[in-house]
Amino acid sequence: MKIILKNLWSQRAQNVWLFAELVVVCFVAWTQIDPIVVRLFYRNQPVGFDIDRLVVAEAREIKPFQEVGEKGEDVDMREEELFRAQMLLLKEHLMAQDGVESVTCLEEVIGGYPRMDVRVRLFPIGNDTLMVPECFYNEGEAFFETFGIHPVAGSPSQHEMSTDFHGNLTLVITRSLAERLYGSPEAAIGKQMDSWWRIDGECFSQTIGGVVEDVSALSDKYCSWMVFSPNGRVSHGMRNRMVIRLKPDVDMGRFIEELNYRIEEVSTEYLTISSLIPYSNAETATYDRIGGYEFKLSVATTLFFLINLCLGVIGTFWMQTKRRTEESGIMRAFGATRRRIMGMFLAEGVVLTTLSMLIACVLYLNYVKTGLGELCIPSGLQPDPTWVADKPLHFLLISGIVYLILLITVSIGIAIPAWNICRGKIVEAINN
Repeated sequence: MKIILKNLWSQRAQNVWLFAELVVVCFVAWTQIDPIVVRLFYRNQPVGFDIDRLVVAEAREIKPFQEVGEKGEDVDMREEELFRAQMLLLKEHLMAQDGVESVTCLEEVIGGYPRMDVRVRLFPIGNDTLMVPECFYNEGEAFFETFGIHPVAGSPSQHEMSTDFHGNLTLVITRSLAERLYGSPEAAIGKQMDSWWRIDGECFSQTIGGVVEDVSALSDKYCSWMVFSPNGRVSHGMRNRMVIRLKPDVDMGRFIEELNYRIEEVSTEYLTISSLIPYSNAETATYDRIGGYEFKLSVATTLFFLINLCLGVIGTFWMQTKRRTEESGIMRAFGATRRRIMGMFLAEGVVLTTLSMLIACVLYLNYVKTGLGELCIPSGLQPDPTWVADKPLHFLLISGIVYLILLITVSIGIAIPAWNICRGKIVEAINN
């Protein structure tokens, strides 16, 4: 280590510029990598329900719903009734297919894909107000069975929660929300709770009819609090979908391919299935439709920026190492092995990178402390227990990622030219 530090000091005129460049690159890379890592972490969290056997079917009209009723009848009401009847008939046709275990009808957005922004309810708890995402489902549609959302011990079964509730009088909540409100899931069942919607402020008093295991409601932040309300509906004019649960051991790809060939068998007079895709793909498509373009653009910009920074660092260290050809020749003439020379050059790079990273971290901490910047910690609807909200751990983790990237970059910039100059003849290296 003494030799390495001595070499760095003896070449301080050249190394000061390398040091300054690394500090700037560390600082800038930190600001670029932090939000990308956080969003990727949230996006790849488990959803909390079984999606391995779920297929999403999208309904499409093949005939206009233009039913003219008797004189004085509400034509729009007739169209709605006809549409609902056709959707239920389409559902029955899907249920009759081999390999299908259950089917549930869903609205376009709310309840369609729980891993997205949904309607938010406010629950007054003492002096606090809890903001909780709400997912609507259609009563009697086997919602919990199809999605594989499991009840906790002591709660009604999936079938009971899907079919035995009445209108908007009963809610189902997740375990973590029940623990926050009442201390335990068992204590929550049967309790009355007041709430209102953030948009219109209409107040509700409803009974908690069941408690289920936690699910991940949002794909861009931590959120395991969730309310399921049996107030969903199938409505004409909306982009209605159905979620299909396949039986165990059914090959999803083959099921989709075969059903696409026999799509006429499940079609009704007015409706057909326009697409069949795995739920995991549909969730990704929904995420992309809502915020994916912005996210992809951020990732692309960050990658482009970092690649250029890394190429610049590689080029700088490459040229610096090439200038040491004569030095390596002299060391080899005095008996130093190629491995020793390579190790010394790389060790100098590691020391320089480590010192630069430490200085950059100190600068960034002061940058955050002064309010000019901040850690990427999204404001969720509930306290986030993950590393994202743990500021010391958050800072150390992102710093570790930046340090690793920079270490690899510097090592590439040193190792390749060092290997090339060590392979040459000693005389040529000295006379270079």
